[in-house]
Amino acid sequence: MRLNGKVSLVTGSSRGIGRSIALAFAEEGADLVINYIRSEDKARNLVSEILSMGRKALAVRADVSNIKEVENMVNQCTKNFGRLDILVNNAADASAMEFSLDNPDWKGWQRMVDVNVKGMLLCSQAASRYMVKQKSGTIINIVADWAGGGLCYMLTKSAGIPLTRGLARTLAPHIRVNAIQPGYIETGWISALPDGVKEKMKETTPLRRWGQPEDVAKVAVFLASDESAYLTGAVVIVDGGASINPWSP
Repeated sequence: MRLNGKVSLVTGSSRGIGRSIALAFAEEGADLVINYIRSEDKARNLVSEILSMGRKALAVRADVSNIKEVENMVNQCTKNFGRLDILVNNAADASAMEFSLDNPDWKGWQRMVDVNVKGMLLCSQAASRYMVKQKSGTIINIVADWAGGGLCYMLTKSAGIPLTRGLARTLAPHIRVNAIQPGYIETGWISALPDGVKEKMKETTPLRRWGQPEDVAKVAVFLASDESAYLTGAVVIVDGGASINPWSP
């Protein structure tokens, strides 16, 4: 198993991509801290599933934009498991996908900045303190870089790309920092789109299918394992080729 004996914290892991990453890590031998903010039942169900796999798991509620809650979450991880080897910054806020210059939602904008940018930095800061002491660790950021997306969401999520590269330089040589840039991943949102939009999205994706959360999770396992030992500051695009044949709905 590629992550045997490792301890991982996956933010926003009660559902979707985060959940799939947590399960993939457990299958590879890692113990997990499952982070959530609202979906307590889903988080606890995931913990039970991981425990049934013979791994250890703990659910911790924390708002990643709140420094005290983040520090408490990381402290609970190290207190219960004795170390922290892998951080996946997956938590995101998409409550204000679009931003209207005529009627700006500054509250929604600020929330997305706080979660999607500040949250990634706060979690990396708290986790890296322990990783530096261990002289080892891996941070994986889930990012976006799609010019056709909403101004709020895509702008705040794409900030994770320069943040990934900056952290990679700052935390080298003992901590590696990489990012995954997913494309159209079927986590429920695609089914709500108009049929014409869905068909156009699939037609313009070279692999002619939606991505699944497991497609992202497999790449996360690679980045968390020693198989990517000479990789840092990289952004791995997992989008079925959509970025080489772009189309904006």
